[in-house]
Amino acid sequence: QVGLGAVGPAAAAIVNLAILLPTAQAILLGALALTGDRETGFAAMLRARGIGSGGLVLTTWWSVTAAAWLSLGAGFGLAALVIAGTVPLEDLPTFAALFGVMLVVAAAAAAIGVLVGALAATRLQAALGAVAVWFTLAIGVDLVVLGLGAFVHFGEAAILGAAVIDPLTSGRLAALLLLDAEGGVLGPTGQYLVSRLGSPGAVLALVCVVAAWVALPIIGAIRITDRRDS
Repeated sequence: QVGLGAVGPAAAAIVNLAILLPTAQAILLGALALTGDRETGFAAMLRARGIGSGGLVLTTWWSVTAAAWLSLGAGFGLAALVIAGTVPLEDLPTFAALFGVMLVVAAAAAAIGVLVGALAATRLQAALGAVAVWFTLAIGVDLVVLGLGAFVHFGEAAILGAAVIDPLTSGRLAALLLLDAEGGVLGPTGQYLVSRLGSPGAVLALVCVVAAWVALPIIGAIRITDRRDS
């Protein structure tokens, strides 16, 4: 038997897969659901029945989040079957913590998708906006940091600051720190984070960043929807 931390590249690949696919689903569905309800008149019908913007946004967010969580549950269930013979029982809390981090990241992605839907006027705009936002969060931020890093010397603090404005990157950092408490798999950035906050503190801080990305887009979507429908 080997621990989760010893799986190395395979574990990192699982983390990336669990981050990218459910968040793409959540952002796209969140954007299309809210815009679709508005275009078909379903949102107006709900408003006529006394359901406010908050209820409409929260219901949409929760339904999209639940769908993403079901996908994650199926994926992690399959992963658990695959690694059951190689991971000792003492690593099960780490596996559960990984699953918890992914749930929070998926909830944040659903909230961002709902915000995109609140801003978009049509389902086409919502779909294109959702794809653009997901690409930016999944790949674009990393490309910008790497591209600028070729010309400008960034300290670890600056790179970390660029990372935490992206909930997908924050979730990935938290998950990889769960696998490698020393932060070695993350290079200088992970080691800097661990040296400043310690591994548990770093994971907690990153999860709090992702949780903020759940709350803030929902608040923004409620205000935009309320202003649009008033």
